[in-house]
Formats: sequence, structure tokens, C-alpha cells
Amino acid sequence: MPIPLLIALFFSIGFFIESVIGFGGGLITYSILGFFMDVKTMVIIGLYIGSCSSVYIFITDHRSFSKKIFFQSMPICFLGTMIGSLIFSNIDSQTMLTLFGAFAIILSAKVIFFDKIKFPTLFKNGLLLTGGISTGLFGIGGPFIVNALKDTFKGKSELRSTMAGIFVAMNVVRIIQLSIQGEIHLEFFADTWWTIIPVLIAIYFGYKAHLKISEVFFKKMVGAMTLFSGIVFLFK
Repeated sequence: MPIPLLIALFFSIGFFIESVIGFGGGLITYSILGFFMDVKTMVIIGLYIGSCSSVYIFITDHRSFSKKIFFQSMPICFLGTMIGSLIFSNIDSQTMLTLFGAFAIILSAKVIFFDKIKFPTLFKNGLLLTGGISTGLFGIGGPFIVNALKDTFKGKSELRSTMAGIFVAMNVVRIIQLSIQGEIHLEFFADTWWTIIPVLIAIYFGYKAHLKISEVFFKKMVGAMTLFSGIVFLFK
């Protein structure tokens, strides 16, 4: 199967899930697509599709967006994103992937088994920084950011919409920085620009599913996706 079709297929599956729970699209996609293409190339196409997808998610659910949570979290997320983008161009990222994986698995145990325990502010800020770095590196910092902020959201729709806004802002930083660092080449998108179309269709149906799931099931999905992200990070 041609690579553009694989990109369209796997990103559609991944962002259907992200539209339901607010993160995880990149994780699901990269865990499968990484067998078929270069990691850095995959991350760059993910930046394009992820940015467009997050904009669409935000537009369709913008009334649930929390400006307070967004502006409180963005300074640390921006710092982490810039660090991660710098690492992307200059340092072997395999060790950091392994560390992120182990950390995410520990975090998932907390979410699944000890969800009533609240994170101290300092630890939340550490999660935001880690999420920013992971986003700058791979575009998949959602597990850390969601778990840092999830107790501050009023409900699943506010989480979904606000996370989309956060992803858009961080991806703007990534696009600017990676362009300066010479990592983004427009000719690469000549054969793949259209892949966003089936992804947006998948997001539409994911949003319909999002409206129907309960808050309890939603929290379980967050924990399961965090565990999945840890396994992907650890063994990538």
C-alpha cells in the first residue's frame, strides 16, 4: 500500500480516538506507522495533520474551552516544546523515549488505581514540562499534560476542547522552530496534503462518540491511553 494511503488510514484511526478522549492520536498512529517510514519524517507529517486536527477539534467544541487553564499551563508547555524541538534536531532521542515510557507507565498506575490522590503543584508543573518536551520531540505529549491538568477540568468536553487549544499553540511554536532549524521542507507535502481530509471525517464521528460516553468511562479511557503511551514510549 502506498505510504500516503497508510498515513491517511492510521492517522484517521488515531485521531478518531483523540477526538473522543482529547489526546492519543499521535501515539496510536506512530506505534503502527513507525514500521513503514522514517521516524523524523513521520513526526513532521504528524505535525501537519495534528495541527489541522486540533484546530478542527477546537472549532467544533470551542464553547467548552477554558481560557484560565490554557493561560496557566502555556508558559511551562512552551518552554518544554522549545527544548524538545531543539533536541529533535540535535540529540539522539532513544534514551529519552525510554525514560518517558517508564514514567508514563508509573503515571498510568496512579490514574487507574489511585485516581483520588491529588498531584502537588510542583509535580504538576513537572508533568507539563515533560509533556511540552515530548510534544517538541515527537508531538505526543498529551498523556503528561492531560494527567497534569485533568483534575482542573469541569468535564470531558472542557478537557477535549482545551487540550486541542494547547496542542494548536504548541504546534505553532514547533512549526516556527523546526522551520528555522531546517527540518520542514514544503515539497514533502506535495503527495500528502490530502491526508487531512479522511482524518477530519474520522474526527467528526469521534466527536459524536465523545458526546455519548459517560464521565466514568472517559476517565478509564484516559488511564488506559496513558498506559498504552508508556508501553509505546518504552519499546519504541
